[in-house]
This record gives sequence, C-alpha cells and structure tokens, in this order.
Amino acid sequence: MRTVLLAAAAVLALSCGGGGKTMRAGAPDATPSWLSEGTGAIRTEGGRKLQGVGVASGATNERARRHQADGAAREQLQGAVDALVRVLARTGESPQDGQAVAAMARRAAAQVSAIRDHWVTPDGDERALAVVEVDEFKKALQGVDGDDRVRREMFANVDRAFEQIAIARGR
Repeated sequence: MRTVLLAAAAVLALSCGGGGKTMRAGAPDATPSWLSEGTGAIRTEGGRKLQGVGVASGATNERARRHQADGAAREQLQGAVDALVRVLARTGESPQDGQAVAAMARRAAAQVSAIRDHWVTPDGDERALAVVEVDEFKKALQGVDGDDRVRREMFANVDRAFEQIAIARGR
C-alpha cells in the first residue's frame, strides 16, 4: 500500500511540472529556432503561426522572471495579431466593419493563444514564446460572436492577410 501511494505521489509530482518547458542555454546549438525567427507571421514546416517573443531580464526570482517573460511575449504576440487585424480590416467590403473585425479577431486569438516555450540564457535572462496557430485561429473565428457576414469575410481573407504580413516581414 505504501509503495502504491509513493508511486502515485511521484506520478502526480511529475505531471504537475509547471507548464511549458524551460531550456537553459548551453552550447550555441541549443538556442531554439524561434529566437532567430522573432515576432510576427512565421511559416514553418508544421504550418503558419503568429508568434511573439518576450524577454525578461534582471529578475532574480525565477517565478517573477517567468511571469515577466510571458507577459512580454503576450504583448509581442498582440502586436502580430493587431497587424493581422489591420490587414483584415482593409480587405473587408465595408470600412465600417473595422471595429467588428478587430473585436472578433482579438476574441478568436485570445481563445487559441498559448505560451509554448521558454529559454534561459547563461546570464539569467529568460525568453518566452507565445503562439497563435493560423489554422486554430480560423477554427476559433468560426465560433466567436458577431456578424455572420463579417465573420465569413474574415475567414475567407485570413490566409491572404497572413501572407501579406509574412511578405512585409520578409519571411
């Protein structure tokens, strides 16, 4: 009985590890690829995504540093989402739809955004990666409240808007 309880406690402790993985900088090749990709519209073999890379430095408390890096990554991601919103609003049939486009796109992005990774440099700075996968964004967009015509129009234009942002960014 004691063995079963110890095993259950060990499994529980391992499963509650605190979310995203943290990588410590070691060799130069250990640097994650998302650091060089930066913030914006990114095309990868796995698909298309909007991402934000946030940095926290100077915090001695690991939890506070993680919180700062996550907040900075979310802020950077919001900038990428806002760029998508601007392009979607321009591609709409009616300029008056801009506010509806912005509200619906931000709600959809909020539903599917996530902190995906962390990386800590040798000097203790932490980088965090926040991501919105474009395919997941499109799925979420179908379920947000708002005008059906505007939603259909946005859904039809997401891919083109993403490509415009990626081209402008040079990726």
